[in-house]
Amino acid sequence: MEQAADITASDIRIPFRDIDMHGHMHNAAYYAHAEAAVAALWRHRPQGPEDPVYFVRKSACTFHYGLKLDDIAQFKVAVTRIGATSLTLTVAISSEGRPVADLEIVWVAVDPTSRQPVNVPQRVRDWLKSFLA
Repeated sequence: MEQAADITASDIRIPFRDIDMHGHMHNAAYYAHAEAAVAALWRHRPQGPEDPVYFVRKSACTFHYGLKLDDIAQFKVAVTRIGATSLTLTVAISSEGRPVADLEIVWVAVDPTSRQPVNVPQRVRDWLKSFLA
C-alpha cells in the first residue's frame, strides 16, 4: 500500500457548499473537514479481528479566523493523549500560515456488540505513540 509522506497532514480548497450567507465557512464544516483529516490518518492504523469501534465522547473548536470560498486550508492531526479506553486527537487548521481553528476530539473505544468501553488495543496504542504532540 502506498502511503503519503505525512499522513497527518492534508489540504483542501474550501468549496461553495461550505459557505454561509455571510461569505464564511459554516462552523459545522470545520468539524466535517477535521473528521476527514482524522479519517485519513486512521485508515493507516494496524487492524485486528477483535477491534473496538470508536465513538466521539467530546469535541470542541476554537475559531481564530474565518475561511472563505476557495481558501486553501491545511489540516494537521496530532494525538495529545492515549488513555486506557480513550484517545484525544487535535486538528490544527491553518491557511497561508495563519491559524484558523483548533479542534479537539476525544474518542472512546467500545465493544461493537455491548457498546461498553474497552481498552484501546496495544498495537493501536503503539502506532499512535508516533503521532503524540
